[in-house]
Amino acid sequence: MNQRIRKQSTHWFFLLLLVTLFGCGGNDRGERTERKGKINKDNTTPAAAPAATLNEIHFFMETSASMNGYLKGGTEFKDVVSEIVTKANTIKPVTIWTISEQPQPYKGNPAKFVSDMATTPLASGRSSKLHSIFEQVAKKAGGNSIAILVTDAILSFPDQEIRRDPNINRTDASSVLKNNIYDEFVRMNRQGIGATVYGYRSAFNGTYYDYQNAKQTLNGESRPFYIWVIGKQELLNDFNQRMQEMLTSQPAKTLSFGTGSALKKYDLFFSLNKKGDWRAKGGNVSELKTKGGAPAEFAVGLDLNGLPAYAQTDDYIRKNLVVTSKDASVKLANVQKKEAVTNTSRLSEREQRLLNQSTHVLTFRIDNVFGDEANVAVRLPVRFDNWPEQWSTMDDRTATGRQNKTFALQHLMNGVKEAYQSATNDFLQLNFKIEK
Repeated sequence: MNQRIRKQSTHWFFLLLLVTLFGCGGNDRGERTERKGKINKDNTTPAAAPAATLNEIHFFMETSASMNGYLKGGTEFKDVVSEIVTKANTIKPVTIWTISEQPQPYKGNPAKFVSDMATTPLASGRSSKLHSIFEQVAKKAGGNSIAILVTDAILSFPDQEIRRDPNINRTDASSVLKNNIYDEFVRMNRQGIGATVYGYRSAFNGTYYDYQNAKQTLNGESRPFYIWVIGKQELLNDFNQRMQEMLTSQPAKTLSFGTGSALKKYDLFFSLNKKGDWRAKGGNVSELKTKGGAPAEFAVGLDLNGLPAYAQTDDYIRKNLVVTSKDASVKLANVQKKEAVTNTSRLSEREQRLLNQSTHVLTFRIDNVFGDEANVAVRLPVRFDNWPEQWSTMDDRTATGRQNKTFALQHLMNGVKEAYQSATNDFLQLNFKIEK
């Protein structure tokens, strides 16, 4: 009996010893804040949820009569559309649809579609309502699917409304038509669906319908057209990157609209890019010791995969990141993509895991702390490019008024922008303390 007790006591002693050894020093191995996620009881980081995988691609070609001029003769439109549908098909098999009012399945593969663009009249549908087209396309962009729409993106009321009031497109584009677009895209946003638009230009040979529905024959006049890519944000970013790498016909302009609220999750590293004497504690810089006025530096890891691609660039972050504190002098020192971080040989296993879960590392410099502690706020505001305003016109009745411009494009894009704006209009919001 005593021997059994001694064996049990020995067993519990060694178990306690192991727990003590492996439980020590957690704060000095890199801090994952509660804002970022949970830490398991054994002080390890939970496995990340599996990334969404693209399952299918739906390709929509608007076939209202206004698109016909892009398909006559040798046009950049046919070159671009042929390349996009062909190369998208190498990522995942593409299902092709035509759409003017309701989507119609195209009976053929991408190779036949490319051939039909040269030989078969495709754009013969009635005038289309753009917000209704987006509604139909969005239905195929749910789940793990990507939907692509080729369109001239011209906002217009139905023909009968224009016959009653020839100026209705000009007078009501900024209200009725814009808000129709807003309604569709805010629904997408609520479902976690984002959008990217590629802007191209092409020769146009055929009948052009101005905002009053008057017909004009154009012979080679340069007209914009647009490729919209719609889907879950994480799928969208990866798809856009892969397409950009493959395309020889690069868009003249791009604009992305992301989903979700401001990102508030970060990892505070203990040793990566560290300068000065301080400790990581509860996601904050703690026990900071200033020595001879030398600045201290610390780094945080961020997963920015949910942001539009343009907001993930080093240049965008450097130009737009806002760091504020009433009680400290803190500024951004460096921005690194995870792949550019090289000084990792001394990272603990846990810090290496945190780095692997990040897409970016931001390093901050502390020049001074005026009291015992300071609250620091970091914001990355949403900034949209203004090129849609330059590509927009509200009078397309003359060549001068419409060349390289799309009627009411700025109102269309304003509707989309407003649908994706958060209450604070920030991509990123971080809050932490610096404590002496």
